[in-house]
Amino acid sequence: MKAILVGVLALLAAAPLSAQVGHDPDSSPYSDLEYRQELTPYGGYARARVDPAGVVPKSASVAGLRYEVYLGGPVSFNGDVSRIFSERDIIDPTHTAGNRLVGTESAPLYAADVGLTLSLPGRKSWHRIVPFVRGGAGIVASTVKEDSSGYRFGTPFAFTFGGGLKFVSHGRLQLRADVGERLFKQKYPDAFYRPASDNSAVLTDTPRSVWTHHTLLTVGVSFLFDR
Repeated sequence: MKAILVGVLALLAAAPLSAQVGHDPDSSPYSDLEYRQELTPYGGYARARVDPAGVVPKSASVAGLRYEVYLGGPVSFNGDVSRIFSERDIIDPTHTAGNRLVGTESAPLYAADVGLTLSLPGRKSWHRIVPFVRGGAGIVASTVKEDSSGYRFGTPFAFTFGGGLKFVSHGRLQLRADVGERLFKQKYPDAFYRPASDNSAVLTDTPRSVWTHHTLLTVGVSFLFDR
């Protein structure tokens, strides 16, 4: 499956370049990208996924700032910082199954990552559109302290990947839409595996450390500079 995906991406990257052959420059759907750097404030939604215990910060709106600089060929370097405005449930694992939820608290998440972006048409746009894929790594953190159960979010290492479209104007602004995934691990405390008075536990067969992820849907307006 991975080999097929790599092959498809390679074809997508090569096809636009080969399609330029035979076009008169004045009528070509391809335009050179003029600027080397871009700065994009963005907003959107982060959907939280895997959480067997129900204590990880939940889905919420996200806002951030993304920087990108052209390196060479179809490749650019990118850096990203963001905040997810989430909340989380607090549970007491010593209570019976129906009475474990003891409250909800604000649990904002902060993320920073760096990576590489691959522009599929190279250093050109197609009808002012630039499709791209990207990947990278970073960290996620929260200001929420360890609760009475022993759970804490920590500062896990994260992997990121995704793609999107840039809509390039004739000036210094562009519209950008991204969809991506951020993968990271969460560790559950021993208390989640101990039976309460009704002989039930928060978790039974779930590993102590699990991979979870956020699906990120964002849009932003980029300021372009450095020709």
